[in-house]
Amino acid sequence: MNCYVCNSELTKENETEEHIILNAIGGKLKSRSLICKDCNSKFGSRVDNKLAEQLNPICNLLDVKRDRGKPQNVKATYKNKEILIEPGGKMKLARAYTHEDGKVVHIESATEGQAVKALRGLKRKYPSLNTEELLENAKRKKEYLDSVSISMNFGGKETTRAICKMAVNFFIFNGGDPKYIKQLLPFILGIEEEAEVYFFYPRSELFYKNEKDILHTLLLVGDPNHRYLYVYVELFNEFKMVVYLSKEYDEEPIYESYHYNVITNQVFDYSTPVRIQRKDLKKYSTNELDIKRFQERLKSLLQRIDKITVDRRISEITNKAMEEMIKRYPQEDNPYFTEEMIAFLSERVAVEFVLSFQNRLNTP
Repeated sequence: MNCYVCNSELTKENETEEHIILNAIGGKLKSRSLICKDCNSKFGSRVDNKLAEQLNPICNLLDVKRDRGKPQNVKATYKNKEILIEPGGKMKLARAYTHEDGKVVHIESATEGQAVKALRGLKRKYPSLNTEELLENAKRKKEYLDSVSISMNFGGKETTRAICKMAVNFFIFNGGDPKYIKQLLPFILGIEEEAEVYFFYPRSELFYKNEKDILHTLLLVGDPNHRYLYVYVELFNEFKMVVYLSKEYDEEPIYESYHYNVITNQVFDYSTPVRIQRKDLKKYSTNELDIKRFQERLKSLLQRIDKITVDRRISEITNKAMEEMIKRYPQEDNPYFTEEMIAFLSERVAVEFVLSFQNRLNTP
């Protein structure tokens, strides 16, 4: 195998592992037969980093599995307070908030460390404060927020280049001839500003997904009759783009697909090929992101994520309650469920359910 950029032979000395779908967004498809180390360094990480940054809120909420590390925390707001969302959706105050009401000072913080820092600041203003006593008497409670606001965007030159690189990698990975992608390399490298990379938002889904499926999809299609060669890229169901590799394709028909479920971490195939009609390719491909359409689809994705995180939270609550019950009532001493054990388990589950889901029971 040769590097598709410089055509040098790939050896153990110069080969490098390349993720076809970014590992930062949960991609697992990778190869050591695409590109050499020198050319990979020319591409750099800037292009990939921008796409990973834009999709990080989704990665965070789903706590996507990566080879190394976890998704970064996401900043959000709640009633004018800055919130940090940790991977998996757990939220906490980004810092302590202090409110003075006459002679009463309220401090709200996520950790004792934040509270100590806030108290030290207050002690400079009120030297007589006994910070140790205040910490000892502080009320510790757990609350779940009803909703927070997250800002998110998608698109731009760097992101478009990252999608183009993904398409090129998938084409070469499937045995494609590098001659069809040479014209795209200057665009990926940032030397040229334009390439045929389009946002794609059809009126209906191209293929079926159940309500808890969230997929990364790549489709490679070569059609000598219409002379086009393209890759369709769909990330997290709703970030959809088409990359034209060539409009002069005249070789054998090509169809290759890759579907990866980021929830179950499974690769699977559809029994019938996913086809995009030529008229739809023209009608729904645009240079600019349709903000209204994108917001609709993003809302749908977040609703899907919400259902998944609720199921995960229910599982966490029940598993944790079972562990606490087993710890309190060892199995060797309690081979059968007793009424006391059932009451303990029910109480632990009920408390956590109310804390986690009380906002869903609130009516206007």
